[in-house]
Amino acid sequence: MISRFIFFLSFCMLTNIAGFPQRPKEKQFKLVFYNVENLFDTLDNPLTSDNDYLPVSKVAWNTYRYLQKIQHTGRVLSSIDSINLPGIIGLAEIENRAVLEDLLEMTGLKNGKYQIITEEGRDPRGIDVALLFRTDFFRLINYKTVPSATSFKTRDILYVKLETSKKEVFHLFVNHWKSREGGASETEAKRIENATTLKHLTDSILIRFPKANVIIMGDFNDEPGDKSIAVTLGAEKPGDQFFPGTLYNLMHSPYEKGEGTLFYKDWDVFDQIIVSGNMLMGKNGKSPSIVPPFAYIFKPEWILYKNKNGELVPNRTASSKEYYGGYSDHLPVYTSVRN
Repeated sequence: MISRFIFFLSFCMLTNIAGFPQRPKEKQFKLVFYNVENLFDTLDNPLTSDNDYLPVSKVAWNTYRYLQKIQHTGRVLSSIDSINLPGIIGLAEIENRAVLEDLLEMTGLKNGKYQIITEEGRDPRGIDVALLFRTDFFRLINYKTVPSATSFKTRDILYVKLETSKKEVFHLFVNHWKSREGGASETEAKRIENATTLKHLTDSILIRFPKANVIIMGDFNDEPGDKSIAVTLGAEKPGDQFFPGTLYNLMHSPYEKGEGTLFYKDWDVFDQIIVSGNMLMGKNGKSPSIVPPFAYIFKPEWILYKNKNGELVPNRTASSKEYYGGYSDHLPVYTSVRN
């Protein structure tokens, strides 16, 4: 039944990117990134290690739990802006395109006229990154996926180039870097390799076009002050002055306040939005701009729970041993772009 429904959704979601639809009246849009925590379907993919998310798994991943996960994810994303749905959504830990089609068909996101951009990558578990964008805001110019490392298998970087009706172009990069499993210092070199790849990609744009609108988002498994982000990628803390060809990390403010996007013994800011300086310099609405130069953590109480110390932390979906029925082990991050 589910496979037939997914096939029907796949047919319905085919889109023609030629031409540009009428733009809505909103003068700004929300830009969101969310690691949704293992959005798997219930079907076995023999090419990946998806055995923790099958009906026969230790934590049985059945149709009911899958559909609840879809509803939870849709509720979070559609609640970030109570007036308008986000214009751009970056996602991590997506198994395939079919789960995104279910997400757009079965939740409040169906009113957003979203187009899906994702490709099967090289991650052994089969989880990928994806981008959703509203076709009433943007036209797709092109996209590609790039291996983020050559020395090991991991998630690809997704690059998407979009254009607005005002002919403003956005260069978007969605990331999910190497985890800290095995130790933060032991795995640091792999995240630096991820950062080096991303730096080459952004430099190839900003050296030629310093005023390009570059947006980087993702789960970096490192914090804004760590070497991979601050040194290798060169993402700086926003200050009083901005330079168009420089990258600025919009998550410095919550990072310095001790906030976080996930909790493991303590708070970490692994989920981040980074932009080129040109996006912080727009005046009088003549070019895309983010004012003030910050991103925010979406953390309503209904996606949290009290841990044994009485602290409100992300209410996750499941572990390898137990099903919790929550939303995700990460919190979404977002900012507003005036266009």
